[in-house]
Amino acid sequence: MSLSKIVISGRVVKAPEKRFTPNNNVAVTEFTIGVDSPNRQDGSVDTNFVKVITWRDLAERCANELKKGDLVAVDGRLQINNYTNAEGQKRRDVEIDASSVENLSQTVATGRSAAAEGEGEKKLAPVASSKPAKGGAKTAEPEDLDAIFSSEDEIPF
Repeated sequence: MSLSKIVISGRVVKAPEKRFTPNNNVAVTEFTIGVDSPNRQDGSVDTNFVKVITWRDLAERCANELKKGDLVAVDGRLQINNYTNAEGQKRRDVEIDASSVENLSQTVATGRSAAAEGEGEKKLAPVASSKPAKGGAKTAEPEDLDAIFSSEDEIPF
């Protein structure tokens, strides 16, 4: 048995196009995402374009909610299609048969607006304090931790 599962994120570069299958009128939506990946040799960024296909309810949702420029995460099955083009050249096309699509642009935008309004902000407790805590116990100072970890003879845990 083999498994072809992929999780990928990128920007929608070709807006979703919805159509219906001719025989049983099932919704199908296709769109293309651009996935940036760093070039290992010179550090530049290469962009690969991947076609995403969604079906039924997910197709309806993608057609209604996604637009060009949105950042999305796609989970699905990788499909590689081999074909010969009109000029007789053998070509290979990569696409994802999506089982879920998450619009990260909406999530990021929602998070930013909540932070800007002060909603949902969590205050962090200080790591170290020079004042004794209740009960007279003193919290660890950074210098104390440096002394503990400076000894190479013993591991402090």
